[in-house]
Amino acid sequence: MARSGNASARGAAVALWLALFALLAAPPPGSSKRIYSYRDENGVLHFTDKKPDTEQEVSERVVRVDEQPMVSVREEGPAEDRSYWFFNHWHGPVEVDIEFTEAENVVADPALPSRFLIHEYGEQRLVAIRPADERRGFRFRLRFQSVPGDSRARPDADHLYRVPFRRGERYFVGQGFGGQATHTDEQSEYAIDIGMPEGAPVHAARGGVVMNVEKDFFGAGLDLERYGGRANNVRILHADGTMAVYAHLQLESVVVRPGQQVIPGQRLGKAGSTGFSTGPHLHFVIQRNAGGKLVSLPFRFADGSATGRAPEAGKWLEFGG
Repeated sequence: MARSGNASARGAAVALWLALFALLAAPPPGSSKRIYSYRDENGVLHFTDKKPDTEQEVSERVVRVDEQPMVSVREEGPAEDRSYWFFNHWHGPVEVDIEFTEAENVVADPALPSRFLIHEYGEQRLVAIRPADERRGFRFRLRFQSVPGDSRARPDADHLYRVPFRRGERYFVGQGFGGQATHTDEQSEYAIDIGMPEGAPVHAARGGVVMNVEKDFFGAGLDLERYGGRANNVRILHADGTMAVYAHLQLESVVVRPGQQVIPGQRLGKAGSTGFSTGPHLHFVIQRNAGGKLVSLPFRFADGSATGRAPEAGKWLEFGG
């Protein structure tokens, strides 16, 4: 889940503009996904994103929401000494790589390219840019890429995970490590798809901090452009710096919030089929930031033995077995 953007500036008229997004450094507002409408006793039509407490007839519809940014950026100061502040919207570390793709008569502090770490939710000044010679015009173009996690973390390869569902249940692993259907890149190479039905409770496989939540998406299909980034999911940061992702969750089913500490076995939400999906299942993966790119890691589930068991496609997965 790397995110990238661009920025540029020109000093002929000393005008500087951002082409990243039209983003503010403040956290984005909560995404509305249901709109309610009703007419009051005077016949006035009202619209709200909160279910109204009224005796009047209420209409309801689901609306499309946009994926929220991991990192946003704002500029500050005069054009001759412009600072760039980055806001980490996630509750865990995010690394940002910044580089010039074009530079004329400018210097950066610190020098670019550079990699920066924003430890947790909040804003940080990362770079300032000014003309090398103020008597001349200047221009530049910046590019940045953000990746969740701290690349300095050292994963615990021996950790055994709890299966992400309730005791007494068993589910079929439809796609395992190296699955050629959809698990073909580094981020998903070691992901598994567990055939959990719509509404089945999803539980934490390991304790940690809820880093990010997406819960307001609806719809599914194999149109990658339309559905690729629209799977409801929970991302949990573990003590060793790895991150677990529980994806394709049911609309509005997530019961944890960003920044919350969770324990193994705690309920996170319900299985569903949102985003790039053809049917209900749980996409489960362990990831780490490996030098500025997100990669998946092999893992094993606890089964009562000392070494645990690696999940396998075409086999059943059950609690403790």
